[in-house]
Amino acid sequence: MRSLHIAKMTTQPQSQPRAEIAAPQPAPVRLWLYAILGIALVMRLLILPFVLLNRPRMWFYSHPWEMGFLANSLVHGLGYSSPFGGSTGPTAFIAPGYPTLIAGIFLLFGVYTFTSLVVILLLQILVALVTVALMMRLARNLFDVPTANLAGLFWAVSLPVLWLPAIFWESSFSALFFVVMLTLALRCRRVPTPANWILLGVFVGVAALVNPALLPSFAAILGWLAWDTISASRAAWKPAALGALALLLVFIPWPIRNAVRFHAFIPLRSTVGFELWMGNRPGATGRLDESVFPMFNQHELASYLAEGEAAYTHNKSTEAWSYIRSHPAVFADLTARRFYRFWTGTGNLGGSITYEMHALITTLFGFTGLVLLFRRQRCIATLFALPLLFFPLPYYITHAEFRYRLNIDPLLTLLAAYAITQIFAALAARRSHAIPASSPAMHSAADGAAIH
Repeated sequence: MRSLHIAKMTTQPQSQPRAEIAAPQPAPVRLWLYAILGIALVMRLLILPFVLLNRPRMWFYSHPWEMGFLANSLVHGLGYSSPFGGSTGPTAFIAPGYPTLIAGIFLLFGVYTFTSLVVILLLQILVALVTVALMMRLARNLFDVPTANLAGLFWAVSLPVLWLPAIFWESSFSALFFVVMLTLALRCRRVPTPANWILLGVFVGVAALVNPALLPSFAAILGWLAWDTISASRAAWKPAALGALALLLVFIPWPIRNAVRFHAFIPLRSTVGFELWMGNRPGATGRLDESVFPMFNQHELASYLAEGEAAYTHNKSTEAWSYIRSHPAVFADLTARRFYRFWTGTGNLGGSITYEMHALITTLFGFTGLVLLFRRQRCIATLFALPLLFFPLPYYITHAEFRYRLNIDPLLTLLAAYAITQIFAALAARRSHAIPASSPAMHSAADGAAIH
């Protein structure tokens, strides 16, 4: 990989982050992009035979079951309901975006069919390729070509990332959304027109309907962007307000639907209290324990059916906070463990060593890159830092599966690639300024010393 850096280091040993969009790229740059995308495609297509031929069809649909159950309910005109199978009534356990997409595929290609499975896998592979392409584009615009190539190649071949398309969840889309969010935010900062703000607001609304866990990070970026643009021009508050209105119009039907269905204020997902209880109760270890999930626990399912979803999750939240208040030391210990597991990739029972290796590389070099970026371009560093600060917060107090960590991995990978290229550039600059021991000047000095 060192060859990726040589040309850049000889002409620009300390490259500065750039906020402007780069000019059209020459042929060698496009060649690297196509080559890396080709590698990414081939590596992911190699996963397909394992999923399609070596595992039963329902293996994919059972990881997890909820998405298929919700999509099946939508196909049969039952709305967002019955996430645990059977007929358990309306639900807000899962956000509507991804199940709606799966329902569309089921409607066209059949419910739980082999064809639908292939379509879902190919769609999520396409999402992964778009993620790599946008990562490289963002890195070229902000940093340089070597950083873009390194980041794209790492995401193309890293084993944990290769399996993202095989997860029956919104994880592939969430990873893409982080890259899109930074791209649109930088565009809106550079040209804060009403159209750009509206586009940004609509995108955040759609992303929140797919994965509500993205909303705190994206809202923080919107807040910072509004403050930054309004500070530069007071008139910028109007486009920013239009963006906020666009976000509201896209997202507001979901909490309104929840209020009508459950007679309760559920702005995102009803599962928040339940997730908190799963991670903070007698016997909790800080890891995800699916044995207490209503899908697999008859006692919990019976409670869910008897109380109704809103009351059930509210009661679980009450139990969790009661446990936290009565066991503050245990809660602090579990939180510290979850923090460690989130950033080290050790949040899964029986997780692969490749999880830990991937997390170690991207976490250590990613935060190194963030520090370097703060020293040279604070505004861009802030855009990277806000998601790294806000996105993990819910998982520190519930459970820290590696799957959640992969959502923000594109940003950490970009920062890690930036750190590595800067380290190599600094080493190259130091060598270029050192006088070689075999130079004529050194020989002259040695000869003079010998004469005297």
